[in-house]
Amino acid sequence: MVVSVGVLIDLRLRSEAGGHVKCWERFAEAAIGLEDEVDLTLHFLGEQEEEIIIAKNVRYIRHRARFGTDRLPFLKDVADQTDLANLNPKLYPYLAKHDVLHTTHQLFTFGKTALKFAHQNHKPLVASIHTDVPRYTEIYTRQVLQKFVGKGLVYQLLAETFKIPQQRRQAMEQQLKSYWHHTQHVWASQPEDYDQVAQIIGTERVSLLPRGIDKMWFHPDKSDRQQLQQTYGVPRDVPLVLFVGRLNPCKNVMVVAEALRNLLIQGIEVHGLFVGQGPNQSEIQTMLGSAATFTGWLPYPELASIYSSADLFVFPSETETYGNVVVEAKACGLPVVVSSQGGAAQLIQREGEDGIHVQGNDPQEWAKAIAPLLKDTSKLKSMGQAARRHIETTWPSWQEVLVQELLPVWQAVAKDSGVLIKGFGKADLV
Repeated sequence: MVVSVGVLIDLRLRSEAGGHVKCWERFAEAAIGLEDEVDLTLHFLGEQEEEIIIAKNVRYIRHRARFGTDRLPFLKDVADQTDLANLNPKLYPYLAKHDVLHTTHQLFTFGKTALKFAHQNHKPLVASIHTDVPRYTEIYTRQVLQKFVGKGLVYQLLAETFKIPQQRRQAMEQQLKSYWHHTQHVWASQPEDYDQVAQIIGTERVSLLPRGIDKMWFHPDKSDRQQLQQTYGVPRDVPLVLFVGRLNPCKNVMVVAEALRNLLIQGIEVHGLFVGQGPNQSEIQTMLGSAATFTGWLPYPELASIYSSADLFVFPSETETYGNVVVEAKACGLPVVVSSQGGAAQLIQREGEDGIHVQGNDPQEWAKAIAPLLKDTSKLKSMGQAARRHIETTWPSWQEVLVQELLPVWQAVAKDSGVLIKGFGKADLV
């Protein structure tokens, strides 16, 4: 049975895109050669309508936004631009071609359009959770309020007394819960989300969606500290702490910067390598001076060498639903220090063996966690080996995730829907 699946990703397809987009690009690559089982179309936002053929059974289609967030100046610093329109009817002819509709951003235009179309046409609808949209909404609402009224009394009144950011977050949470009721299946990325969805639609309609990894590409053998020095000026004889991600408040990147400054004040040698772009870069540069290096955005193939050449990966983001970069770091034999909150927390197998959790976002606490590791090279080495071993022995490839987790559900809901649709009479379709 060949099932035609349309995956709706309310983000721009671009080389600088984050983990959400990259995740589906990897699944698309994994689908190549499975033309007897799946016909996969990924729908993205783009500057113009465009179809990109990847393989006989895999393609990307770009669609223009109807009301993009890039039209709103106060949202220019969001991680990825999306579409805020309530509906995009131009998607309908594309959606009609698929057996199953799979939404990945349920509360934006693609997700809303797919929901309406699926309801009107008795089309199977499934969803996966890739982004903590309610939490991002709260963070961005705070930022927008500060831009318009500053951080004084008016902000305190709106944010702390009337709790507008929290109200916006709660409203988004309620919308998500309502959306899940209308789906045949939901994939969660972390246990916390799994439990929440299961309470709403039952355990039989929810499962966890792991992420894959290319264990041969992301490998400790890619280490090349000399190349880092030649390309970016990173010193070879100083412990190197790595951060990969958007340099903005949503990723808590300033916690890394302030923790490194704390270590430097203590006289502990350390150098920070920041891979990514974002509004906090100039502030970090001012704070750390020559003790920080910024690569900007890097192509996916170049990341393996960066990971494997560092000494420690630090990732304090609390907004992750999963944390692909943590898996990539561990695959490259890099010990990780991550937040105890959010999806990245689940990626450490044994505390203190292949990684460390830090609670909260106090830079001093992060510095306390990092300092002993930088002073003990043997500990760093053993943790890095354990991190690689964890990935090597337990982690699936992208194709394994596609074949074992996604494809069976797509095929099942398509088959069930076919039986149900045959039973509809004209009155049911009105």
